[in-house]
Amino acid sequence: MQHMDVYSVSRQEYKAFVDEIKPECRDVQEFELSYYSKATKIFSKKTGKCLCSRVSFEQRVEGEERHPEMYYIFEMPDDDERRAQIPKTKVILETPEQVQKFFDGLKKLREEFKSD
Repeated sequence: MQHMDVYSVSRQEYKAFVDEIKPECRDVQEFELSYYSKATKIFSKKTGKCLCSRVSFEQRVEGEERHPEMYYIFEMPDDDERRAQIPKTKVILETPEQVQKFFDGLKKLREEFKSD
């Protein structure tokens, strides 16, 4: 059995991968792994191969920290099962001043758009 760590990816990588798979080409199934964990697997409808999986955990004991979700990519879908990835921009605002400037900018853009 191979180590799952080899296939482990971040949440963002997993989400981008899933977004590339055409909805009509994927079959999503859930599997109970244990009393407190389950796997959500995405299979190719065309080949039947498991393309990727997300493992989520329930809180076992009240007050105990919940185990973070784990994400895996196993196989690439065939080219005809994929769609072009939509570019996305991630903005990180670290200070209250940055947050305020961001919303001030949005407000200004909205006002300019309304006046056109």
